[in-house]
Amino acid sequence: MIFRPATLKEREEFYQKEFSVSKVKAWFKQNGLELPQLCAIDAGTDTKITKDKSWLGSLFYFPFSELEKQIKKYNPEDLYYDRNIYKNPGRILKTLKFNEWLTQELAFDIDTDNIKCNHNKENVCNSCLERTYKYALSMKKELNNLGFKKVDIIYSGKGFHVSVLDKKAAALTIPERDKYNHLFKNYPIDPWVSRGYIHLLRMPYSLHGVISRKVTPIKKNFNPEKTIPKFLFKPF
Repeated sequence: MIFRPATLKEREEFYQKEFSVSKVKAWFKQNGLELPQLCAIDAGTDTKITKDKSWLGSLFYFPFSELEKQIKKYNPEDLYYDRNIYKNPGRILKTLKFNEWLTQELAFDIDTDNIKCNHNKENVCNSCLERTYKYALSMKKELNNLGFKKVDIIYSGKGFHVSVLDKKAAALTIPERDKYNHLFKNYPIDPWVSRGYIHLLRMPYSLHGVISRKVTPIKKNFNPEKTIPKFLFKPF
């Protein structure tokens, strides 16, 4: 199945028929996490497919409680949650200064962009996804050996997020996160994510609108077919 941008109609159909806020809430609850305080939407910057051209190049932030409302408004290309926990999230929304976090979910972004592969123009293919998944499995095993018990792998569209959900991981300082980046320097990671500079992660079960794939938590084994949205089984 090809990787291609989703149309506005397809994005709307996906969020109406396949995405579920209750399923998102259940994922956070099952992992012992607080619901995100803030979320963000990109309405079409990469594909230039958008309801309003003035929205291109911007991220739109809002409280988690407004998730359904904002999805309907923007028909997102990409949907994110903020992995930071803030003392005053309302003030953060006003200032958009995200460096004042109390804790932050530790996550490693294993990206196909960092894999040498003759893939297509969208910088992803089944072969490099298989390779990045093997890296994700290896990293999870190493993190378990380092004493982290709750490590999840989430297919992100162009790779995998390895999320460390232990409370002690969320309390790590930036220098401590740098040490883990050094430890995993031979992995195809984007170190600015695990360091904490990038505070957004793709929302579980959302759509990666650039390549038309579902962001999917991996329970046992990675099955690429389960990440394909229903609209791809229809004529383009």
